[in-house]
Amino acid sequence: MRYVTKQLHCGDTLLKSLDSEIQEVSRTLNEHPWSPTFSFETPNTTVQHQTAYNRSFSSSLYDAGWKLQPRLSESPRLIGDFAKGLVFGEIQFGNSSTLYRDYYKFQYGLQNGLLSLAILIVPHNEYEFFPTRGESVRNMANFTLAHRYFEVLPISVPTIIYGLLADEENVTM
Repeated sequence: MRYVTKQLHCGDTLLKSLDSEIQEVSRTLNEHPWSPTFSFETPNTTVQHQTAYNRSFSSSLYDAGWKLQPRLSESPRLIGDFAKGLVFGEIQFGNSSTLYRDYYKFQYGLQNGLLSLAILIVPHNEYEFFPTRGESVRNMANFTLAHRYFEVLPISVPTIIYGLLADEENVTM
């Protein structure tokens, strides 16, 4: 799958020290095809769209040695989607307001020495990425919004934002 990335508050030393983990996330995304009707089969069921991508990415990351549903804190209850070492990630196909919750998790993790790098995976353009979902993608988190939020919020959390692209989506950056 194609994607665009934006690095926020990441120094060269940090990126170099975590290059292996960053490359594993990139490989995971590259291994997954985009489809307007993406589905993922589990032993008991077949899921589609957002749930399918979440489970498929999680399965691949787990196979690469990543911890799934890592906890930063019990109280407040802060759980992510994946983590390895000091890299903590979220796959966000929810409402745009969830970006603030993700940012809070990232900030909490950095402030408490639980992460050095946050990774956020979102669709670049939710309407292109999920074209068959119609109105159900209204107000979904997306790359432009995440970049804007994370760039202006007052704490500088080292973050890489991945914006997932539909095959026919053209992006100029």
